[in-house]
Amino acid sequence: MKNLYIILSLILSSFTLVTAQETCNNYWSQISPDGNYFYFHSDRSNGIYEIYRCNIDGTNTIKLSSSDDGDYYPAISPDGNKIVFQRGAYGASAEIYIMDSDGSNLTQLTSNGVHDGFPNFSPDGNTIVFEAWDGSNYPEVFKMKPDGTERIQLTNKDGAYWQSAPIYNPSGTKIYFSAGYNADNYYVMMDLDGSNWVNITEPNNFGYAESGLQFNYDGSKIVFHTSEYVGYNNGMDIVIADSDGTNWQKITSSSNGSYYYTPFFHHTNNLVYYSYLVSASSGKWNVYSMKQDGSDKTVLTDCTALSLNDFDVPLISIYPNPSSDYINIEYNENFIAEIFDINGKLISVEENTIIDISNLNPNVYYILLRNEDNKLIRKGKFIKE
Repeated sequence: MKNLYIILSLILSSFTLVTAQETCNNYWSQISPDGNYFYFHSDRSNGIYEIYRCNIDGTNTIKLSSSDDGDYYPAISPDGNKIVFQRGAYGASAEIYIMDSDGSNLTQLTSNGVHDGFPNFSPDGNTIVFEAWDGSNYPEVFKMKPDGTERIQLTNKDGAYWQSAPIYNPSGTKIYFSAGYNADNYYVMMDLDGSNWVNITEPNNFGYAESGLQFNYDGSKIVFHTSEYVGYNNGMDIVIADSDGTNWQKITSSSNGSYYYTPFFHHTNNLVYYSYLVSASSGKWNVYSMKQDGSDKTVLTDCTALSLNDFDVPLISIYPNPSSDYINIEYNENFIAEIFDINGKLISVEENTIIDISNLNPNVYYILLRNEDNKLIRKGKFIKE
């Protein structure tokens, strides 16, 4: 054990929780129901997309998932306690997973050798709607329970047509989805049983498409991105419209192949959060915020690693260390302790000075202490024997 402790100590002297890239992609932002956080997927860790969470202003980024297959499209449950997402890129290997909003209790919901992806919760949290292959390699709209049971197919259109990326309206009375043939997607609204299709945006010619639709809090407005103004492979712009698809308000101006992408309303601060690519050749997406008139654009993400060495805060006293059953944190003010594993994944959140670690696997763990205002105040590490 002594030799193991010496080896781990040497590793810890230069350890970084997540290896960052000079150029990375951060997009598909989804805002928590309380408005305090946004979730997104990023490939900053060794080029593999995984789910991250940060404060609504872009600070305190935390890595929540870890997968060799890539994790995409997080969606938050109405109570903010769960995240459902797609693991694996588009194709037969893509499956749907669910986890707690801190990254714990990961559970696989689908496993059937066909594509399952783009999941979203119903407003009451009792149903997940998603896209999946049926008997062909073109997606249709399905639904299931949050435990993966009662899988039901809602659409079934012959030929190379896509019915994808479904989402409920806030009242839970309709499902909107992206429909189209190859690169000409538009939005359709239907009843919950898959009947009564109504076009929300008009069917497009090849290369003109709408995607990334989201609702405001009361369901009166939708926001999405479109190539209507610039054409195929020339960029994307963001549009706010009434929920029936009328009264388009274009709030961005794409130029030189720039992409405004996957917008999301914040329900209380009058901002739209979105992803932005300066140009197709730049290879770097970031999450931004802006006012609903398109002004005051602010970048919120970067490629910074989540590293304990980056935090200019004092160390805390943790003892016994190493330990097999519990640790004490010596700090005389109220705190919240976030425990991370060696890969930077959040394991648990604690508020006690004595923390039970008996259920942890033997390894190195890190602790970040925050005060009641969520400000980082201390850092530390311990070894579970």
